[in-house]
Amino acid sequence: MSLPDGWTEDTKDDMYEPDSFVFFENPESCLLTVIIGKKSAGMSIDLILEKEKEAYLKKCTDAKTSTFGQWSKYQGNGVEIDGKIGGTIKYRTRIFGFENGDNVCAIIEAATPGDLDKYADDFETIRQTFKLK
Repeated sequence: MSLPDGWTEDTKDDMYEPDSFVFFENPESCLLTVIIGKKSAGMSIDLILEKEKEAYLKKCTDAKTSTFGQWSKYQGNGVEIDGKIGGTIKYRTRIFGFENGDNVCAIIEAATPGDLDKYADDFETIRQTFKLK
């Protein structure tokens, strides 16, 4: 995956694990999280999506959700959440999960709607260069 200029990998988060849980951010509100694991009864796309969806919905008020089925070239299950963080700041989160061989992968893109528009090309670069081995 190619990171656009200004994006960095956040290696200081306690949950950071370079082979399974990584975070990327830019100087604005944009965040990208990648979660990768071996498919099992306790690690499925449905479980990851539900857990992440619940976590983001707890942070939002006035939340509206919609679903989608493709992220870049990958087919899977996704949910988009539009809401307000802290009751005031509009925020959009896209959570997408797919399987690839024995692996499950979840991609979380999040930012204010304005930053999503401003950095749309950056997100597209990430989507087009992302490859799960």
